[in-house]
Amino acid sequence: MQTYFNQRAPMLGIGVFCRLLMKIYLILFCSITFALGTNNGLSQDAKIAITSEKSISVKQVFRLIHKQTGYKFIFSNDFLADAPNVTLNKGLIKTKDLLDNCLSPLNLTFEFTDSETIVVQRKAIESNKPITEKREIQFTVTGNVTDMDGEPLVGANIVEKGTTNGAQTDFDGNYSLSVNDDQATLIFSYIGFATKEITLDGKTSINVSLEEDAAGLEEVVVVAYGTVKKSDLTGSVSSIKTDKINATPSARLDDALRGKVSGVQITPTSSQPGAAASIRIRGTNSITGNSSPLFVIDGLIGAGNSADINVQDIQSVEVLKDASATALYGSRGSAGVVLITTKRGKAGQSKFTYDTYTTFQSPTRYIDVLNASEFADWQNEVQGSVAYPNPESYGEGTNWQEEVYRNGAPMTSHTLSASGGTENAQYFVSGNYFNQEGVFTGGNLKRYQFRVNGDYKLNEILKVGNSVTVSRSTTVPRSSNIINIAGWFPTLPVRDENGEFTIQTVSAELAAENPVGAASKNVNLDTRTRILGTVFAELEPIKNLRYKINYGTDLSLTKNEDYAPSTLFEQANDRGTATIGNSEYLSVLLEQTLTYNHSFSDHNIDGLLGYTRQRIFNSGSSVQARGFTTDYFTYNNIDSGSDRTGASSFANEFGVESFLFRLNYSYKGKYRLTLNGRVDGSSNFAKDSKWGTFPSVALAWNAGREKFIEDLNLFDDLKFRASYGRLGNPASGGTSLARLGAGFTYLFGNSGNITNGIGLNRLGNDQLKFETTDQLDLGLDTSFFNDRLQVTLDYYHKKTKDLFTDQEILWLAGVPTAIIPTNFGTIENSGFELYVNSINIDKDEFRWDTSFNISTNKNEVLSIPDEDGELLINRIGGVVNIPSAVIKEGEPLGAFYGYIRDGIWNSQDEIDAAGLEGRGVFPGGKRFKDISGPDGVPDGIIDNEDQTVIGSPHPDLFGGMDNTITYKNFEFSMYWSFVLGNDIFNETDTRINTAFDNNVSARFADRWTPENTETNVPSARGVFRTELVPETGIIEDGSFLRLRNLSLGYNIPSDKLPIFKSAKLYVRGTNLLLFDKYTGYDPEVNRGDENARRGYDQAQDPSVRSYTLGLNLTF
Repeated sequence: MQTYFNQRAPMLGIGVFCRLLMKIYLILFCSITFALGTNNGLSQDAKIAITSEKSISVKQVFRLIHKQTGYKFIFSNDFLADAPNVTLNKGLIKTKDLLDNCLSPLNLTFEFTDSETIVVQRKAIESNKPITEKREIQFTVTGNVTDMDGEPLVGANIVEKGTTNGAQTDFDGNYSLSVNDDQATLIFSYIGFATKEITLDGKTSINVSLEEDAAGLEEVVVVAYGTVKKSDLTGSVSSIKTDKINATPSARLDDALRGKVSGVQITPTSSQPGAAASIRIRGTNSITGNSSPLFVIDGLIGAGNSADINVQDIQSVEVLKDASATALYGSRGSAGVVLITTKRGKAGQSKFTYDTYTTFQSPTRYIDVLNASEFADWQNEVQGSVAYPNPESYGEGTNWQEEVYRNGAPMTSHTLSASGGTENAQYFVSGNYFNQEGVFTGGNLKRYQFRVNGDYKLNEILKVGNSVTVSRSTTVPRSSNIINIAGWFPTLPVRDENGEFTIQTVSAELAAENPVGAASKNVNLDTRTRILGTVFAELEPIKNLRYKINYGTDLSLTKNEDYAPSTLFEQANDRGTATIGNSEYLSVLLEQTLTYNHSFSDHNIDGLLGYTRQRIFNSGSSVQARGFTTDYFTYNNIDSGSDRTGASSFANEFGVESFLFRLNYSYKGKYRLTLNGRVDGSSNFAKDSKWGTFPSVALAWNAGREKFIEDLNLFDDLKFRASYGRLGNPASGGTSLARLGAGFTYLFGNSGNITNGIGLNRLGNDQLKFETTDQLDLGLDTSFFNDRLQVTLDYYHKKTKDLFTDQEILWLAGVPTAIIPTNFGTIENSGFELYVNSINIDKDEFRWDTSFNISTNKNEVLSIPDEDGELLINRIGGVVNIPSAVIKEGEPLGAFYGYIRDGIWNSQDEIDAAGLEGRGVFPGGKRFKDISGPDGVPDGIIDNEDQTVIGSPHPDLFGGMDNTITYKNFEFSMYWSFVLGNDIFNETDTRINTAFDNNVSARFADRWTPENTETNVPSARGVFRTELVPETGIIEDGSFLRLRNLSLGYNIPSDKLPIFKSAKLYVRGTNLLLFDKYTGYDPEVNRGDENARRGYDQAQDPSVRSYTLGLNLTF
């Protein structure tokens, strides 16, 4: 596939492209006229062979039938709780007769379905017509039965315990039952849901919400291009449902998922409203390529991220982790895939839901710095003069962090949704308003979002649908970094005697308004409008054969507007500076898939073939001007600036064309084979490297269905999984191509005239190719005690080669950037993942559930084709400009690199005795170890030769634990998360404490002086910028244990709410407790999302503690 550029507007090309897609669709739609053989299904008269007389449980009877016929059973464990064993005689018996003998005495019935499944339920009772014993009837109980989402359960059974007196719910979930005793116990049951018993206690109205029972109804999870029963999975997939997602109030999904998925590490990059997090699935596997997972939202591939998705619209999130699960995403699946499925309507009465919450946010903690009197004394020593004659008179002074950061910053959300429909048309519509005030003064995020999802069955063979969301958000970002805030002079008040913001003029470097003034005067606004949608049509011309066409688009328009007014001290000469930037992102996707499923005898085969084509257009421009006569118009009159200081623009286009396949084969439901893969062609590569093939193979053995395992009576389920495959990573847009740019000037002839032109500003590489990741996964899924204890264990090993990086080359005339994109190096990630889910107590109306996950990951650079086997990176700017991290064979990617601190030099005599010279060698200076020299041995000089690996940003362990307790109408949950074994490069602390002209950490009150030598804090001289070097003293332990979420909810009885079907009131606290050793704001920190610059705390904001009050209504 090739991508061409021309002078026509991109939208014109899109129009032609869309018309071509429609033609292709019509041709394919009309061309499916062939037919395949149909499957007649299994017979209920199939005979079951009983080899010997035996007494077994009803569950074992189900397994016996499944082995010999392939039928699967759906039932509630509660139906069989007290069921006696069944005696079987040797011989042959029809399946139907065997089930009659087993289930009729239990008041149970069964039904054979078209999908080779037998559904077991209580014997049907005519709706709303009670069947009673011959006894005196005293009064009638009425009510409603719904699921946990408030959807009515049609045909749910209500039985008076100990009798056959019962009723069923109608189409709206309502029931009426006459009982004999006002203390009677009612049993509520429904296929696929946990049975619930409630004692009347004299009540005549009982409304019940039933929870899904994973044991009775197999969980279905979303996978690439389809769904599958959890028991049939061959890959590694984690699924999170809506209740867990909404446990944390947040504008973003990634924040709500933090610590809840095994193998997934989510680290915030800022506490600013709406800020993105850094996400890694099974480690970092690239240097400059993408290591963030691919997002797929309602089938739209590469939908950026979840920033503009209302979290309350999400039904489920599936995280695909191994090669088998992600292979159908080919060159974009190596970092894992996050599938987001939004809510859809269900047939039945319309349901309206209103959800609102209000949250109050505050910083969790501040950096401890010197107060005003301590600072004055400090400055006298640093400046070598009496700048502050009476330090004690300044007292505590101004705490600038408390002035800039707000306590109780509000966050509110309002969501109104409607869903429902008929058997042929279902809909889900929602609208959301979200407003978050940041803890940083002036910071804000407002978002308006509207969603429409629909499914429409046009006839017996054709259905269509859509998923569309439109959002608009405005963000006011912060305007000052934390180094300036924490380091500002505490001796200055916020305002002077004239009410003006104070200005620090002691230091020329920091001469400016104080942080409060800067935050108040700067005008910043980022606006984004986004349309994200898919439409599809699915045709089933014959049974089990489906053709689906899916068209999706993601359009994002972003505008960034900034104005620094002339009233700012730093703008006194510029008279105001305005900047406006605009960007447009458009992704267009067309997918066509053909799927077929066929079962015969003990075999089942299903397959998928697909073709996809995606084009991405990205463009932008910006302009900057200064010198305004008035600040009144801010950035809205930018052309009135007297000096145009900058203008730029860009445009690029990227395309992917793909072919994909999947084949699943299973035998007797015990042995399963999956072959799948994708062939991708990317416009980012040259002709000979354009295409890549990414296959995988997986095997699964449901050992729990083997007789010798069943006879152990130990496992409810036992499955072993293994997968191996190759995944890819494409270069970022146009990386392999040479780049042309304007701004070049040339001299022509002898006239001396300078002519503007274009030229080559970056070299290309026609040998650049896909990064490739080979991944092995070995998994175990098992359950015990009637599925009350479920365990999933995985081991994985990933090796990524042909890493993308920019390699320095010899300078070439006419090429200002002396680097070339290239492939080199290999990285390895390996580890274990454990997930445990247990029902600890389930008795009467009390239930206690626990889920726990823990993961390990070892990251190692295997090869770097450099002369020394290492690359020094991440230089700390300033006077020294020294590398602070390394990419080195045998070490983790981006390992911290610096000096080993060995205390403080206490005297010149000590220095003379050591015979050392170089960096930090002076009384009161940091004492570093001399570990090497030019020849690899200590040489008595502290210099760059003495740097070594001093830490790793990658954790040894991470995970979380969630406990949920329900009692009657109350719900309580407590969620903890933890990280163990990672290091943090506290660059914020380093920069604050290596500048003589700002405030410093409070520990410098105990700094070294000739009179105070028993300390590990350097002298005043040690804070000069020349001492800004990476060393072990600023590498801190990033391990922590955090109480991330604590909530208490109450489901208000509906008989007290005549207007509503259900109502829930809840209170919630987030980030309430933190146990750690880190001295910065928060150990969950990362500077941006760079692969080789992880674990850096550079001007991060404090994390937020919040308290929430919420209400959910269904009517």
